[in-house]
Amino acid sequence: MPPRSWSPSASILDAGLRAGLDLPYSCQERICGTCRAKSTGGAVRLDECDLDQADIDAGYVLTCRTRPLNDTAVIDFDQA
Repeated sequence: MPPRSWSPSASILDAGLRAGLDLPYSCQERICGTCRAKSTGGAVRLDECDLDQADIDAGYVLTCRTRPLNDTAVIDFDQA
């Protein structure tokens, strides 16, 4: 998939949905975990979420609570 530009204030999920991407999600409130994905490149900031520390250390994020910190952030839903 080609790279996309994100607004630094938008979550990855919000930006993806606005761009017309078909992304997995349900609650958009950090509770259900449906939007879980793996950060595989670039830099992201994960806001408060209900993932355990082992998942966070392994690179997993909730895209409803994650914001890109640079233009090279890569999120992989297939590894979730």
